Amino acid sequence: MKSIFILLIAVSLGAISCQNENDELVETWFINSAKVDCTGAGPMKCLQIQKGEEIQSGEWMFFYDSIEGFDYVPGHIYQIKVRVSDKEGEIPMDASSKKYELVEVVAKNPDPKLRLTNIWKVLKVGNIENPKDYKSGEALAFEFDASAKTYFGNAGCNTIRGAIKENDGERLLLGPGMSTMMACPNMEAENEIKQALEAARSYQIQSNTLSLQDSVGNTLMTFQAID
Repeated sequence: MKSIFILLIAVSLGAISCQNENDELVETWFINSAKVDCTGAGPMKCLQIQKGEEIQSGEWMFFYDSIEGFDYVPGHIYQIKVRVSDKEGEIPMDASSKKYELVEVVAKNPDPKLRLTNIWKVLKVGNIENPKDYKSGEALAFEFDASAKTYFGNAGCNTIRGAIKENDGERLLLGPGMSTMMACPNMEAENEIKQALEAARSYQIQSNTLSLQDSVGNTLMTFQAID
């Protein structure tokens, strides 16, 4: 009888131990290089995360909580191990029931796609060198924001803005640009710029010079960093 009682205690303790293990697990996460606007209890900035062993293009998810012990520095892509457990005690209705703690930073690497973020002066597009604004005569400039995934610039007569659809530090695909509708006597540079932006499939940055290339590597447009 005594041996059966001891056996029951051992089984119970084993069950409790298994339950505690099930309430806590360690996951591998990737953290993207920039926080983004999101809405939780109110407007806020969220980390972008992926769970798993490899980064999947376009699969970033908003993370509305915090990771205890994780010192996030923008501009880097992290691979980390996170301990996920149930919170104890009373939990507010608008709060997560889970607790997240950093176990290990596996890797921390500069994000190559952020090199595109800058204000760039147009040096050449097609065969046109140093195109100028029709009214002011000033150099044309474009701003690329890799974190916000947007671009905006002066094409000579009209301004153009659009989305960056793909950017991995080498590959580049720009969404159709929305443009103002002014007409100017000479639209040659503007038409060349629009065509170059639409045809761009890759880019290179060397010595503060940005060049956009088409699908076979021909240079379409070159810029010089202003900042």
